[in-house]
Amino acid sequence: MTQDFSFDWAIAPETPETFLAEYFEKKPMLIKRGQPGYFADLLSYGDIDRVVSTMGLAHPEINVTKSDGHITPADFAYETGQVDPVRVNQLHADGATVILSGLHERLPQLARYCRAMEAAMSARVQTNIYMTPPGNQGFNPHYDSHDVLVLQVSGTKEWRVYATPIELPLSDQGFERGMDVGEETMRFMLEPGDTLYLPRGVAHDAVATDETSLHITTGLMFRTWADVLAEAVIAKAHREPAMRRALPPGFANHGADLDGYDDTFMELVGLLGGAPISKLLTGFREDFLTARAPRVEGQMAQIAALDTLDMDSRVGGRPHLIYAIYEIEEDEQVRLVCQGAEIVLPLHAKEAMEYCLTTPDFRLGDMGGDLDDAGKKVLARRMVREGLMQVL
Repeated sequence: MTQDFSFDWAIAPETPETFLAEYFEKKPMLIKRGQPGYFADLLSYGDIDRVVSTMGLAHPEINVTKSDGHITPADFAYETGQVDPVRVNQLHADGATVILSGLHERLPQLARYCRAMEAAMSARVQTNIYMTPPGNQGFNPHYDSHDVLVLQVSGTKEWRVYATPIELPLSDQGFERGMDVGEETMRFMLEPGDTLYLPRGVAHDAVATDETSLHITTGLMFRTWADVLAEAVIAKAHREPAMRRALPPGFANHGADLDGYDDTFMELVGLLGGAPISKLLTGFREDFLTARAPRVEGQMAQIAALDTLDMDSRVGGRPHLIYAIYEIEEDEQVRLVCQGAEIVLPLHAKEAMEYCLTTPDFRLGDMGGDLDDAGKKVLARRMVREGLMQVL
């Protein structure tokens, strides 16, 4: 059974290096595996049935749609927003696509997959699950304002890829009805076990064939250099009075010469040359790290296992941790930021802490670094209690 659900696994046999060099933000990538059960451990119809039928979800956690757009929430949900699972299944049987948003918040295996993607991409990740009946289509041709990685779990879908109306659109440059998607550039069948990557802005649509299609659309929400530039302007404005000056009084009046300020604007743009980029990117990293909620399956049992922890215990770091380590030399401390938490330890524990985070399976007595046995045990207990390590 696959437990890792890593980015490497999702795009194999392609490598991350090839993906980043040849496909990322450039062009679609299609991986045909010929392994129908490749994603079976990640999602199944049984998972979908349990979620829809027993978890009391509400709209828009579940949505039901057809390409003609004639289904509304009133057709499958109560006035409170809670979904009626009977009506959802009836609509699906009548040809509607069922969409489950954010299912990674409810299924542990999808949560592990998303955390692995976040670790690889340094981007917020979400899943949308699409269950489309035979011969039906959920959406007309459109593009997304975020990159997507599609995992075909079961059934088949014919995909059509068109032009790129807006290259790498921002989140507020979403697809608008009536946009020209251009000529068809690719047509292919996505079969169970296949993977498809589409950069944001690439128009596409998909139609199920002669059996129900189940696929996972992974949304990759990247921060952009435009975000960094916007932060740089604010940071620089705190230092440069010229950037804080008011716009000319009367500039909004009819007849005002708005073409006469090009030189002023270019002078202000020139001030950005000394913006603290490293500090800005560090702030973005901290925002990302502190927003990652812990995914700690079995944590109650982990803490209970600490009662029997000894030097022969097998322990290891939890997979796909996203973290940063900072040395605070003046205080002889080391600061770890991970899973929304901050841990400060003595500086001499840094090597051992890094070993614990990066080694998936080791004997406690063999922990790297120069801590004595008592120190190793104290560190391991702290790391397990914080959800960063596991007793194996």
